[in-house]
Amino acid sequence: MSNPRPGAGGAGYGGGYGAYAGGATNSAGRQPAYGSAERERSRDRSGGYAGYTGYQRGVPAPAATGGNELAPTTGGYQAFGSSSKREKSQDRSGDGRSRSQNSGSAVSARSYGPGTKKLDDILKVIERDWSFMQDENCVPVKVALQLMDTSSLGLAKQYPNFKETHQDLQLALQAIVNDHHQGFNSSIGAFHSIMRSITTSQSKVRELRESLVKAKEDLSTSKPEVKNMVDNSQKYDAMLQTLNQIEQLQLVPDKLEARISEKKFLSAVELLGDALKMIRQPDMMEVGALSDLRAYLGSQESSLADILVEELHNHLYLKSLYCNDRWKAYSANKTGANATNVFINGSSYAPTSGPGRTLHKFLGAHDFTVPMVEDAIQSKNPEADSLQYIRLLLESLNNLGHLPNAIATVNQRLPVELFKLVDKTNLEVDQRHPSSLTRMKSRGMHTKKIDLGLNENDVRVTIIHDLLITLYSKFEAVMEGYRVIYDVVRGITKRSNTLGDTPESWKHGFIEVWQLIQSEMRSLLHDYLTQTDSRNPQSTAPKGTHNALANIFTNKAPRDKTKTIFKLSNTDVNSTSDLKEDQEDLQVILKASVPGLVSESLRPAVSSTDNSTSSDGAATGHKLLIEPSVFNIGLLLPPSLAFLNRIKEIVPTGSGIVLSTLPSFLDDFLVNVFYPSLEDTIRDLFNQTTGDVDAFHEDINWSKVSRKPIMKGTIAFLDLITAFCKMLESIPPDQAFGQLTIDLLTSYYDKCYEWFKDLVARADGVGENAVKASARWSQKDPMRSIIAKVWNNGEPCSPDVLKAEIEASMVEHKTRQITGLDLISDRKIINSLCILCTSMRWFASKVVALRHVEEPENFSKHDGGSSGGRMRRRWTLIDGVQRPHDENRPVYLPMTVDTVSAFDGVVASFQELAGTILYTLHAETRCRVLYHLGKAITEGNYCLDNPVATPDSNVLALNTDIVWFDEDISGALLPREIKFIHSHLGDLMDYILVARAADLQVLNADGADRMKMNIVVLQQNLRNIDESADLTRSSNFYSLYAAGMQDLIKRAKAGELEFNQEEVKVMVELYFSEAIQNRRESSSALQARRSLTEVQHQLEGVQWK
Repeated sequence: MSNPRPGAGGAGYGGGYGAYAGGATNSAGRQPAYGSAERERSRDRSGGYAGYTGYQRGVPAPAATGGNELAPTTGGYQAFGSSSKREKSQDRSGDGRSRSQNSGSAVSARSYGPGTKKLDDILKVIERDWSFMQDENCVPVKVALQLMDTSSLGLAKQYPNFKETHQDLQLALQAIVNDHHQGFNSSIGAFHSIMRSITTSQSKVRELRESLVKAKEDLSTSKPEVKNMVDNSQKYDAMLQTLNQIEQLQLVPDKLEARISEKKFLSAVELLGDALKMIRQPDMMEVGALSDLRAYLGSQESSLADILVEELHNHLYLKSLYCNDRWKAYSANKTGANATNVFINGSSYAPTSGPGRTLHKFLGAHDFTVPMVEDAIQSKNPEADSLQYIRLLLESLNNLGHLPNAIATVNQRLPVELFKLVDKTNLEVDQRHPSSLTRMKSRGMHTKKIDLGLNENDVRVTIIHDLLITLYSKFEAVMEGYRVIYDVVRGITKRSNTLGDTPESWKHGFIEVWQLIQSEMRSLLHDYLTQTDSRNPQSTAPKGTHNALANIFTNKAPRDKTKTIFKLSNTDVNSTSDLKEDQEDLQVILKASVPGLVSESLRPAVSSTDNSTSSDGAATGHKLLIEPSVFNIGLLLPPSLAFLNRIKEIVPTGSGIVLSTLPSFLDDFLVNVFYPSLEDTIRDLFNQTTGDVDAFHEDINWSKVSRKPIMKGTIAFLDLITAFCKMLESIPPDQAFGQLTIDLLTSYYDKCYEWFKDLVARADGVGENAVKASARWSQKDPMRSIIAKVWNNGEPCSPDVLKAEIEASMVEHKTRQITGLDLISDRKIINSLCILCTSMRWFASKVVALRHVEEPENFSKHDGGSSGGRMRRRWTLIDGVQRPHDENRPVYLPMTVDTVSAFDGVVASFQELAGTILYTLHAETRCRVLYHLGKAITEGNYCLDNPVATPDSNVLALNTDIVWFDEDISGALLPREIKFIHSHLGDLMDYILVARAADLQVLNADGADRMKMNIVVLQQNLRNIDESADLTRSSNFYSLYAAGMQDLIKRAKAGELEFNQEEVKVMVELYFSEAIQNRRESSSALQARRSLTEVQHQLEGVQWK
């Protein structure tokens, strides 16, 4: 701390750092030397930082040694400190240890680079080793005492480091001054130059201000003569300008009418706007002579707006003759299916679709955000290009300031104008096709029992095609016009925000026109599909005409002479084509010569509510051209779908109409209107074909469709289903149609099943006894399952199955005795059952051919029954829509996997009913055998006094039944079915004759012979039907009687008998039955009982089979 404070030995900064630097010596006792040039520069510097001359002379000049500005020379930074300290510093540098690791050593001499970097390094060292001195509360005296304290608590050992750090800090400051002293001195000179320039500018501004004040004083001096001249000159100029404007205003009416007549509405609006702006100026308002002209121009503004609106309506709704190229009428030489094909494919009478559409070319060729400029040298009529003319009208209305009002007017008149368009088209089509011819065809329609489509050459096909194709073409042109309005208004909105909410209202207007077109289409479809009121010959004539004719012929009421008979204003301009053409020509001339004179709103029109018109009860209020019927869907739907597909190309993206939902209204119509009507119609036809009295009778023409007789109702119902499936090719596939067909099939099955139950019903039966025994067997297990096994087992049948059937039949007979009421004795019933069975199998085989499974996405799906909840639809035109049905092409009923399962179930029901009837016939033969043989055994006399040459009467009755039964089924059933009905009847007879032998009361030799005669008769009769019939076992059974007991015992012991123990026991008892029941001779009866016991005793040891 012995070194003095820097600058203490000098006066201010002039002798501060310079004195300090000059007094400092290095370790070698030498002062750093300055060059003479540097000293001269130091002497020349005056003021400011030039006072640092002592400092400059006390610091060695930096050597150009590359990286470091202060080289380690004798006169440099390392001159401070002793040589012993430098050696210690070098030792510490060689060891690679920092000052913090060896706090007792001195700071090594180092080179710090530029001044700023050296200062940063010194600050880091101070931060590291002397940070406590940076505290604001540090007391320098206290630190100095600690550095002088040599005790263990003092810092005397750190004093050399403190000195060296202090010297490093001083040198760093000197280096910074060395680096930047020239810049400091130069800035001082520049500052003086700037100050001198500012002082000069202030002087010039002061002089300029004084000049302006003087000029103002000179100009403010009043000179009356000059002022009067100026005032007069201004008045004359204003008067000349006013006169010029008046002359221009006087020319406006002629110019305005000329431009309106030339359809140059943009220039007319501009001319009228400028004139109104000019004539409404305050100066012009004072001119009283202009009041009439002002009123005229004001009225012309509203008149021009009306003319523009009317012209807009004329081109929107195709009233102008220049709009005829925007739509094409139906071509008379394209009729029937060809017309439909041409319409769908975009023909000559349908507007071009796709990118080549005129609308798209127009929209792509114009930028509606740029104001329209009218061609000044335009030679052709602007109306020739209808779409461009619509834009011209809109731009003119916008420039006139009436575009919002015009949009509102268009939206208000939309329903009326669209109705007029449809009505006019309807009348034009009606005039092209005379009503008498239409009515004649319509009356011919009622002669058909089922009309599921019109012939291609039918005039009604031409009429409906003409109406739809022409009307849809006009609808499409109207939508194109609205699309142009939408884009033009949107472009005007983008370039100008003065329209307010007009774009939103016009977006709503575009949606409204689409909704109205939907409504017209829906009403049109409704009228021609579901309208039930038929037109009579008088419906086409006015009601007043009918009343007048009635008064003339009946003389009930004389004419009131005070009333006018007719008015020219009530003339139907559409009734006579010549008058219509003349009137149109007159209107064209008037519109071309005096625009606005003939207004569409003022033209006479036929009122739709007038008593002189008739809509034939149509919902739309338009005249019906053909008879309405649900089967017109094949004519109405294809053009409607094609129209909807083309509309997608017209609807703009920002209109709020979702393209995918365009057919949704047609979806709703089909689901909510057409489908119910179609279902009602089909059900009516179903009831008509299956509800006739002779519907279940044999059809006289069955040989044309089947090998066996078929019921009349079955053939008619199949024709209805087939025709219905053909009609489905003309409409989009829907699961409802498959479900409707399934419902009809189910209803027909129910009718057939009821008919079957009526045929097999018992006259006095109730509950389980309500049907015949054979019908009961065929419907209830176990008999049904066993009979089914016999049918499915085929030929030859398994013995186990036959045995099971015989045993089950015996059990059923034993459980419930078969009586005469259980048998089907009427041959007509048997014949009806056979025809019903054949009809069910034939119908099932034909219906199953209609089965066609498609993917679910091909069908319409209805979620919630509304268009909002409707999902995706596949609106594709199938082949049946585009071409007439080919009779040789298979007919299918499209169904989904879910629907086809129900369809298969109904078809299986028909097959099951046919099987039930076949099982009933099979069981009927068994019931007859059980009944007649049972009576033959229980009621027959087999204890005869003399031999009898005739079989039992019940056996003869059984043979008779078998014969006529076979005759009836042979002509009505297939060979396999006939064989199944008669198969193995001999086995059943053979079994009954043996098994029920115990039911014989008494049997003698003549009775046994008669029983054998019964067996022979039965076998001979059966072999006429079934050659395999064999009753040998029963014949052998009764032959045991004639052989005697000794032969029986012998054969039994020898194991030659084919009968079991119970059967032999019955024969033994029958052998002695006559003697046992002989009450006259008790001894012989007693002897017979003993013989019976003896024979039974002898048979006990026999091993039976």
